Amino acid sequence: MSEIAEFGTGPAEADVGRREMSDRGVSLVEILVSIVLMGTVMLGVLGALQISITGSRVARDHARAHQWLQSAIGVLQAAPRVSCDELGMYATGEQNVRSTYQSVIRSDAVLIPPGWADNQLDIVPSVKVWDGDSYLDPYSAPKPCYDSDGFRLQLITIRVESPDGDIIESVEVVKND
Repeated sequence: MSEIAEFGTGPAEADVGRREMSDRGVSLVEILVSIVLMGTVMLGVLGALQISITGSRVARDHARAHQWLQSAIGVLQAAPRVSCDELGMYATGEQNVRSTYQSVIRSDAVLIPPGWADNQLDIVPSVKVWDGDSYLDPYSAPKPCYDSDGFRLQLITIRVESPDGDIIESVEVVKND
């Protein structure tokens, strides 16, 4: 009987006690802390992903706007120069010149980016004229067109706006014969 008592209080019983301590599991506080840490990391990852997506969209829209402007410049440069005098209405010649150029850049020859509409590409008022020293707004210039005086340069501003209105790009084109 003494052997049994010694057996019960020997090293095997001490191992059982240690095993019970190590098999207790994880406390609720430890689980909550790990969930908070994982949530914080996930928020950071999702925030970075959102910034990346937004940056990609903005870069894509800038590239599309630039491509559309380049296409419009090429078509406008290839089109014949429009004179105020040719349209027969000297007082409103700039409006007629602008609307003629507007129809040129909105033609099928200018490639429209997917998801954009042709009314997002405009000729900005006003088509300015060269007087020999500077470009003048035809509405404030002494002569609206200067076409008859041999001043043949026109300064045309083309503007494009993205579908959501976040990006507006413009370019100035000098038009001559």
